[in-house]
Amino acid sequence: MRRLLLGLFCALVSASCMPVVEGQDYNLEGQEVRLTLLHTSDIHSRLIPYDFAPLKTDQDLGLIPEAGPFGGATRMAAVLKRERSRGERVLHVDSGDCFQGAPIFNLNNGEVEFRFLSQARLDAAVIGNHEFDAGALNFTNQAKQFASFPLLAANYNWNDWRQNGSNETALEAAPYTIRNVKGLRVAILGMANISSLNSIVEGGNSLQVTPLEQNEVVRAYVDLLRPVSDLIVIVSHLGLTEDQDVIQGYEAYYEYGRARSFIRREKNPWQVLEWFGPEGNDKSVVRVQIPGVSGVDVVMGGHLHVVLNPPQLLADPSGRKVVLSHSGAFAKYVGRLELVVKMPTELGAGEGGEVVSQDYRVFPLDRLWCDEAMRKYRYDPNIFWEDGQFIQTPEVRAAMEACEAQEDRQTTHLLQPYIIGMDMRLQLTNIFSYAPTDVTRRNNSTGGDSPLGNIAADSMRKRRRVDAQMALTNSLGIRDNLYAGVITQESMFNVFPFENTINIMYLSGKEMQEMFNFVAERSAERGCVSQAQISGAKFTMDCAQVQINDLRTPCNLALKGADCPAQDRTGHAPWQCIQDESSSSDRGRCYANPGTDISVGPEPLNPFGTYRVAVNDYIAKGGSGFNVLKRNTTRQETGISLRDSLIGYMQDFCTCDDINAGYETRGNKQGAQSCGNLVNGKWVVNDRLRAACREMQDYKNELEVRVGSCTCGDLLRNGFDPSGCGVDTVTNPDQARAACISGKQVGTCTCGDLAARGYNPAGCNIPDVDEPEEAMAACAVSPGPFTGRCDCREIISGSNPVCGTVTQQLRNFCDNPTAMPIADAVDDGRIGRRVEQ
Repeated sequence: MRRLLLGLFCALVSASCMPVVEGQDYNLEGQEVRLTLLHTSDIHSRLIPYDFAPLKTDQDLGLIPEAGPFGGATRMAAVLKRERSRGERVLHVDSGDCFQGAPIFNLNNGEVEFRFLSQARLDAAVIGNHEFDAGALNFTNQAKQFASFPLLAANYNWNDWRQNGSNETALEAAPYTIRNVKGLRVAILGMANISSLNSIVEGGNSLQVTPLEQNEVVRAYVDLLRPVSDLIVIVSHLGLTEDQDVIQGYEAYYEYGRARSFIRREKNPWQVLEWFGPEGNDKSVVRVQIPGVSGVDVVMGGHLHVVLNPPQLLADPSGRKVVLSHSGAFAKYVGRLELVVKMPTELGAGEGGEVVSQDYRVFPLDRLWCDEAMRKYRYDPNIFWEDGQFIQTPEVRAAMEACEAQEDRQTTHLLQPYIIGMDMRLQLTNIFSYAPTDVTRRNNSTGGDSPLGNIAADSMRKRRRVDAQMALTNSLGIRDNLYAGVITQESMFNVFPFENTINIMYLSGKEMQEMFNFVAERSAERGCVSQAQISGAKFTMDCAQVQINDLRTPCNLALKGADCPAQDRTGHAPWQCIQDESSSSDRGRCYANPGTDISVGPEPLNPFGTYRVAVNDYIAKGGSGFNVLKRNTTRQETGISLRDSLIGYMQDFCTCDDINAGYETRGNKQGAQSCGNLVNGKWVVNDRLRAACREMQDYKNELEVRVGSCTCGDLLRNGFDPSGCGVDTVTNPDQARAACISGKQVGTCTCGDLAARGYNPAGCNIPDVDEPEEAMAACAVSPGPFTGRCDCREIISGSNPVCGTVTQQLRNFCDNPTAMPIADAVDDGRIGRRVEQ
């Protein structure tokens, strides 16, 4: 149910002041005019290039997996400047959430994001929900000092800024702006997010804002703006479905008393589809169809981090086509929407222009952002690239260097002091663990618990001074995977960008049941994919029961569910008959708990028990709809951040030295953390991890082979120059290299045999090796662990510029990788789900 307040938008519109549009006089009557809309969205503070593993959807959009790191403000600014120079009429709009998501925000609270967008000449932005992550007052102050562009939110009615204690956000926000682009008057209307800001639907909230129903707001502003504009563009942070609803209409539930005036009006009335309660009673709930809005030309959306390529074409109630475009997130892309607008023959008649054609293109921001030819080369269907082959190609290397030279230097100058500040204060390159494979935040196979979610929740429950019986955190609070390679402080900021802390609460058995019911209900709305991660407990999300409950089958309260449907109840919780909150009568409705098979520790949930629970402070205060926690008065703030908790937990994981030695615990110490993962009550080290640790040990052994007074590691670092190593029998680098891998088999010979014979394979029965160079290649030192961009052999030898900046800590890891804690996790079935009745 969309519980939004109505009736305020009319006062808002009537209070708006129409701007005076000045500029050169253009006569565009009857012409076809081209307009370019540059689009960014959900930048989430990714102003500095970062590493991640591009999905198939990213690759389909042209992002090259080998050409990381990705994103970054210098590339984005360069693309924006390039595209501005190519168009005659150009506007740049942003769909919100430029704040939060990288360490630069944690230190600067949005200052640098607003400075960058201002410097990039952004024309308008909608206010995203994450703009308030550091508080409404912070947003106001940052906007006041650093935003030179309009910040829009037509569907927010701000409290009077003159009241005591006001955050004065109303002074920095506007419902719309009008841009005159060489005679083309473009009205830009901002539609801010509601679904992710639970607090704003309640009175007395900290944002000091009342949300307004989206379609009626747009309808009112279209009526206001159409006579004075040629084109109406919505820049939205509502979400994809909500963007579609604005144009096509949607169903919602309201009390009849609130919706009555909209239902009874003559123009665009709401249609009543169903009554819950006596017809005509103001307190009865009605299901209504809210009509879509006519008169909008383009919607540039955000919030869900998707790319619509090509854009969707929606039909409004009048049959006119509306272009809906989304351009992704995390500074991975810049979108460009080219429009051809047919102008009316009589300007000023209130008709406005009409979009007669459109063309959309998305520009990926990787290290080859400026070279389309190289992108086509990478994705040429006639070329098969071996792993690592494309990035080693000389022309590709040259193209990356050329693109780097074209990045925007003005933006580099802007970012430099902030980057230095982060290096000094956060030490983002610090390494504390190694992941042989990705540790994912989602479970794509079952939709239940995830590997990263499990260890994050475990770290909360087991943290010293917390020691809870169970822990629960919201899935969306975990914002990224841990990718294969070294795990750094920066990686953890990507996983936990929010400054959330662990809270301790005491919940009754009844509250625990309500909490698990809510998780099941919220997850059922999202494809039965778990919206929470837990530790110390197990339960099943009965999403099928959620759908049955939504039928609101009537029952007699006195019979306590005995008159509810009896068929097909195997595996479901028992029926209850609860008060139907949508009815003013004493009528009940059938309801069964959708959170089932709950156990805490080894015991089933005790409805009369009390449990010590660790949660994050966001959901403890009611975030993401956890009202059962918000009502609880036992909340204790520990001040321990989720980020630090997970780092400390992973630092105690076993190393490959422990696993290769067959130890059951870290360092084989009593009371230390067990190696592997808890599966069916037993700690198990999986075969995949054992194999990775054996490979790391083999690599380490190869580095430690001695040649004279040097090791192979020494020779790798020095380009296999044996001078100064006291090598009597080795006279050239090739022989030194050969000695470093003696003991490996090549045909019937060892590498030592080949070294002694100067790599002459004669007599060694090597059918596949005809030349000494081939024998040498067969004896090459193994690559070693993959660090994220390249392997350890390349790190030590400095042979691959793609490795980027190599710190001393990274070199130390590559010298002794088996001593590093291993980040390994699995989904263990602690969250099950039922999707069929």
